[in-house]
Amino acid sequence: MPNFLLKTYPFFNPNITMNNNADLHQLVNNLRKHLETMPSDLNALADLAALLAQSGQTEQALAVLLPAAQQNPQHLGLQHNLAELYRNTGETNKAEVLFTTLITQQPLFVPAYSSLILILTDRLASTQRTQQQRTEILSQLAILSNNKGNALLEIGQIETAKTAYSAALTYWQDYPSAYSNLSNVARMLGQLSEAEVQARKALALRPDFAEAWNNLGTALSEQGRFAEAISCYQQALAVNPNQQEAKHNAGSGSLFLLLYRDDLTAEQIVNAHRQWGQQFELPALPCPVPRGDKLRIGFISGDFREHSVMYFAEPLLEKLNRQQFDIVCYANQSTEDAVTQRIKALPLLWRQVSALSDDALCEQIKHDKIHILIDLSGHSKGHRLYALAKKPAPIMATWLGYSFTTGLPAFDYRISDNYADPETSATAQHTEQLAYLPCSQFNYRPNADAPEVNILPALHNGFITFGSLNNVQKLNRSVVFAWSQILLSIPNSRLILHNKLLIDAGVAGRIRGLFEAFGVDVQRLDFRPFSVYHLKTYHEIDIALDTFPYNGATTSCEALWMGVPVLSLAGNSSVSRMGVSILSAVGMEAWLANSVDEYINLAQQHSTSLNNLALLRAGLRQQLLQSRLCDEDRFANDFAHCLMSMVK
Repeated sequence: MPNFLLKTYPFFNPNITMNNNADLHQLVNNLRKHLETMPSDLNALADLAALLAQSGQTEQALAVLLPAAQQNPQHLGLQHNLAELYRNTGETNKAEVLFTTLITQQPLFVPAYSSLILILTDRLASTQRTQQQRTEILSQLAILSNNKGNALLEIGQIETAKTAYSAALTYWQDYPSAYSNLSNVARMLGQLSEAEVQARKALALRPDFAEAWNNLGTALSEQGRFAEAISCYQQALAVNPNQQEAKHNAGSGSLFLLLYRDDLTAEQIVNAHRQWGQQFELPALPCPVPRGDKLRIGFISGDFREHSVMYFAEPLLEKLNRQQFDIVCYANQSTEDAVTQRIKALPLLWRQVSALSDDALCEQIKHDKIHILIDLSGHSKGHRLYALAKKPAPIMATWLGYSFTTGLPAFDYRISDNYADPETSATAQHTEQLAYLPCSQFNYRPNADAPEVNILPALHNGFITFGSLNNVQKLNRSVVFAWSQILLSIPNSRLILHNKLLIDAGVAGRIRGLFEAFGVDVQRLDFRPFSVYHLKTYHEIDIALDTFPYNGATTSCEALWMGVPVLSLAGNSSVSRMGVSILSAVGMEAWLANSVDEYINLAQQHSTSLNNLALLRAGLRQQLLQSRLCDEDRFANDFAHCLMSMVK
C-alpha cells in the first residue's frame, strides 16, 4: 500500500484503524462530510486524497489533489501527496519535479529526500543505463543522501543523520562532504576517535576543505589535544579566510582552549586574549546613556537552558529587585527546555536573537535602551562577542560563563570576587576593570531532585574512593600526575571518573595510558561514561578531586550538595581559583592547596580519619545551604549594589 502523508485531525475517530477497506471507507466518508462544511480545509483535502489512493481509487485521488495543489503551490501536504501519487502510479518524472521543488521550498522536509532517493534507486536498477548515466545517478544519490542527513541533523535526529551520511558513501566512496559530516555527527554522539578518522578521510580527498579542518579540530579539542586542535583551526582559516566558523575557531574558540592547557603561564594566556582584542576598535561616539527612573539591565547568553551557567544565573534573574531594575534577556540559543520556560515566565523582557546579525543585535540592544549589558558567555560556545565589540550599551560587563578576561576593549567590567581575583595580582590579567562582589561570584541553587546524602562509602568499602565528574578535557598531564601520586600513596584507594566522553575508546585509552605511565594499576580506575543520574555517582565517592588549572564550578557545587568534600588546587588566575571562591564561601578553606605537593598531602591527611569524613559528609548539605553560596537574597542585593556602583 503506498505511503502517503496522513495526519490525524480532530474530526477523525482516533479509535478507527485502517486494517481493512471498511475502515478506509468510513474515514473517507468522515472527510467528505467535513469538507461539505469546510471546503477550504486544505489539510483535509490532502488526507482525503491520501485515503482514496490507499484504497486504490487513484483517479479520484488525482481529481481531488491536482486542482487543489495547482491552486496552493505552497501547501506542503497537497504537494507531497500529489508527488507520492505520481510516484506510485509510475509518473516518476512528474514526481521528481515536485519532490525537487519541495526540497527547494522546504529544505528540512525529510520525506521528499527519501522519495527522491527511491526514484533514483529504481532508475539505477534499469539495465538500459550506460556507465556514464549510472555514475551520474550514483552521484545524485550521494548528494541527496548527504543533504537528507543535513536535514535530519537540523531537526535533531543525529543517529538517523549518521545513517544517511553513511548511505551517501555507499553511492560515492570518495565523497569528502559525507566524510566531514560523518565526523561532525560522530563527535556529537561522543565517538571522538571515529570523528577524527572521518575528518582525516575527508581531508585526504580534499586538503583545502575548511569544514573538515574545523571538524577535525573540534574532535581533537574534545579529546584534550588542544595544541593540535588549534593548529587545525588555523589551517581551516588559511584555506578559507571568509568562513565564519573558521574565523571563530581560529580566534575566539582557540582562546577558550588555552584555559585548559597546563603548559602555558597565565601571562601567556592573558597576552593571547589581549592580542585577539586588539583587532576591535571602539566606536568613535560612545553609546548614549538612556534616561529613566530604573536601570535597564540586559543579560546576553547562548545558555538560557539546562546548562551549568543557569544554576547560578537563574536565581539572580528571579531575585533582582524589579523596583530598581528592568531586565531584558537576549537569548542566543536555538533550543528551549524547561529552564528556558521558567526564565521566560519571570517578569522580564525576552528577546530571541540567535537569528540576528551582529548589526541587527546591536540595534536591538540600543532600541531597548539598556544601561548595563551583562555577557554570560565570554569566549564559550554561543557567544556574541563580535557584536558586543561594537559596544551597543553604555556600560558593559562580563560575568560567570568565562572565568578569564575577554580581551575585548568594549567591556568595562568583569564581575568577580577577591577569592578568585585578588586585587593585588588580578588587575594586570584583565582588560576589564574588576567589579568585586563581597563574597563569591557564584550563587548556587541546588538541584531539587538530587538524591539524599548517603553514609560515607569508605565505612563499608574499607578503602577510600576518590572521584571526579569534571569534563575529561580538563584531565591534563599535571592533573593525572597529582592524582596518580595520591592513589600510589594511599593503599587500596580507587578513582571514579564520570564523563560521557569516556565512552570513546580512544579518549579512555589516552587517560588510562597517562595513569599507567605514572605507575598506577588501571584496575584501580573506574570509568563511568553513562549514568541514570550523574549525582548518584557521588554515593560511591568519599572525596572529590578538582582539576587544574581549569577548576570545576558546577561539579564542585554538586559534590558539596551530595555531601562530598572537594579538594582544590589554587592557581594564579581566575579560572584556576574558582575552587577558592566556592570553598571559601562554604567555610572549607582546609580543603584548599597552594601547590601540587600540598594538594597530594591534603588528600592523604583527609583520608586518614574516616570518622571525620563521615561527620563532614552528614552535615555538608546543611552547611552549604546556610552558607553565602546559597543565600540567594543576599547575593541579589550584593549584585544590585555592584550594578549601582558601575553607574555611579
